[in-house]
Amino acid sequence: MLNEYTSKRIAAYIAIFPPILMLLYALVTYSIFFNSQNEQNNYILKLQENRLASITEKTLKTRVNTIDSFIDNEKHKQEIFKFLNSIKMHDKKGIVVFDKNGKVLYKSEKNISPAFLKRLYHINGLYKDNNLLVVEAHKNKIGWKVVSFCKRDHYLKDLNKTKTELLNSTKLTLQKSLYWLVISWFILVFFSFSLAVMTLNRLSKYENKIKRSNENIIFQSRQALLGELLPMIAHQWRQPINKIASVLMRIRFELANGSPNVTTLDRQAQQIEDSVELMSNTIDDFRTFYRPKEEPEYVDIALLIRKAIYFLDELLERKKIKIKNDLSPVKVKLHANEFLQVIINLIKNASDAVSEKGQISVTLRELKGGVVEIRVEDNGTGIPQDKLEKIFEPHESTKQGSMGLGLYMSKLIIESHFGGLIKAYNTPRGAGFLIRLPKDGI
Repeated sequence: MLNEYTSKRIAAYIAIFPPILMLLYALVTYSIFFNSQNEQNNYILKLQENRLASITEKTLKTRVNTIDSFIDNEKHKQEIFKFLNSIKMHDKKGIVVFDKNGKVLYKSEKNISPAFLKRLYHINGLYKDNNLLVVEAHKNKIGWKVVSFCKRDHYLKDLNKTKTELLNSTKLTLQKSLYWLVISWFILVFFSFSLAVMTLNRLSKYENKIKRSNENIIFQSRQALLGELLPMIAHQWRQPINKIASVLMRIRFELANGSPNVTTLDRQAQQIEDSVELMSNTIDDFRTFYRPKEEPEYVDIALLIRKAIYFLDELLERKKIKIKNDLSPVKVKLHANEFLQVIINLIKNASDAVSEKGQISVTLRELKGGVVEIRVEDNGTGIPQDKLEKIFEPHESTKQGSMGLGLYMSKLIIESHFGGLIKAYNTPRGAGFLIRLPKDGI
């Protein structure tokens, strides 16, 4: 049932859920984007590395062929070494020349280790690994072996430059997307909160409309119930009126004797006063029941249950229904009139369900955790199974000619006004209703 707590919870969902959903969507999207971007960047770097390696390989082949041609055409060593130095100045790739006995005639780098030189000497053709990306070996006509090599560090700067450019491009894309994400998120938050406020206002209006409708149902139900209780007021008055008539006859008898006893007259006058007070209290009880709802207060609900039984005394006496009650005094914070209305309705329903000389039991006990339990059970016909789940719905009744608002009204009062629980069940002997209420109210 819609209430203030439910309305606020719905509005909170509308205000919070879309922005959170958008953030989760953004996180997932960015995660997928960065994974794919990293894979793409790695793929680009790999292509770039392969391209640089291919270019380097072609350059090395061109070098050794050029050097080899020059050595074949020029026999003077000094000219050859001068030519090699000019190549080294323009191209930082390594050059080593061996004679036919393996002696190093020329090396472009002074700090080349003997082990590395020995390794170069034994290489023939094209060689690649992680350290020496490309090595080219060639023998010319005079038996000199020319080796041109390039270490991976030679083009690593170009590769790092490409890597930096890719990272900067990714960061720029991230910054732009984050900028628009933040703007979009704040716009969504604004619209979500605006929609939440509008929804809360509409739900509040709808809730107030339902509340007024329910209050009207409770009021109409109470009026109808009061109409049914009016004959019982006459029944409650019948006994004191009979007693007053009897006392008046005795007073006349005393006066007829000519010497009335003052003490006797005073005692009989007191009896009349007691009867009139009883009648007045009966009127006050029914008038209090009809009074509109006041602020909830702690009341002894055992007394309220006894008052409900007293109101229905004429009906129960007419059908010779026995009321068996087990009531322990316990105070609960609630609206006394509304609780009285519920108990009267339940006992009256039970009396309609049982035959003459039937039995109704009312029990009241306090449970652990500050909860009070009331059970109203009868030995009547019970509730049909197909009606058991729907018995508290409006206009749902098992009795002919009933409007079916009594139990709906009872559920409304117990659950919405008192924060409690009410349910119907069948027993081996008949039907029962269970009520559980928090002692300290809703």
